[in-house]
Amino acid sequence: SELNTTLLAKFLAEECDNSEKQLVSEWLSKSSKNRETMKEFEKLWEASGHSDFSEDVFDSNLEWVVLQHRIEDETLNFNKKSVNRSTWLSLYNPILPTLSKVAALFLVAAVVGLFFIDRFYVEEVQPVEPAFNEISMDKGYRGGVTLSDGTKVYINSDSKIIIPKVFKSNKREVFLEGEAFFEVAKNPNKPFLIRTKGAIVEVLGTSFAVRNYPGDNIIQTVVSEGTVSFSSDNKSINNGVILTAGNLGRLNLDNNEIKTEHVSDIDFYLSWKDGYLTFQNEKMKEVAKQLERKYDIEVVFDSKEIADMKLTAELRSRSLVRVLETISMSLKIDYTLLHDRVSFELPDDLE
Repeated sequence: SELNTTLLAKFLAEECDNSEKQLVSEWLSKSSKNRETMKEFEKLWEASGHSDFSEDVFDSNLEWVVLQHRIEDETLNFNKKSVNRSTWLSLYNPILPTLSKVAALFLVAAVVGLFFIDRFYVEEVQPVEPAFNEISMDKGYRGGVTLSDGTKVYINSDSKIIIPKVFKSNKREVFLEGEAFFEVAKNPNKPFLIRTKGAIVEVLGTSFAVRNYPGDNIIQTVVSEGTVSFSSDNKSINNGVILTAGNLGRLNLDNNEIKTEHVSDIDFYLSWKDGYLTFQNEKMKEVAKQLERKYDIEVVFDSKEIADMKLTAELRSRSLVRVLETISMSLKIDYTLLHDRVSFELPDDLE
């Protein structure tokens, strides 16, 4: 079925009301032909210069479409090395001119209920019995889930959480790779544990973020409400600390040392949850990692000098071009954007 192109334009311009968003989402879910049509329309939209949205501030209540489709099958499969027949929720990226890789979410309805994702479509196939359930966000995507106990998890780009099919009777335990923000439902009799590669965070009910991407030698936890226990997963090392609201802990995996500090601006560490990036005297080689995750691009530098430049900025725009322009003006460097590759260069008069 056809959809009015004016409505598609409103959708891409972030001007649809809730009923219009639902119409587009339902249309996308009906067939692969509709999704291909949207892809082509999005390319035309970007090429026409409409990629810079009028609003720089990201409002999650307006920007993220509430999931209308509920998964009713309770037996979906998760396999670390391969995905068997299961239900796929695939997302496409409204930010970049070219579409990112498809992000797959694997979940069991009895354990996990999705409460928001970026624009999506659903393609159903036959389910099989799982051992664990994985919810993953590819580069260029953010999303979240509500667990069966009421805990809400906001998942950043290039991140995933793994959830047992059934929580144990004495604890709730999930496994995280990447970055996520947790609003843990209170249950004094059943603590909530987040395991990463190298650390354990334990809470009874609170709000906090955990960050540990593959390759990082630092595991970071910042607490916005309540109290958490933060420690190494090495049982022979007794280095646990208690973090209260407004405090941050960093575990160095090289020496298993934990350092803590009070942070005056907690939002600085949680800005990704609201769709923007903040940097405080951050080297460009570290900035590049976050740009790559958020926009699903490759970032390169034509010199070590640029890679070591330090950036202080609050990048609220959803448009990649606007973000690159801001960085370029702040550091007085040039950039080239070709497809999904960004190259930062010194101006000709400085080379």
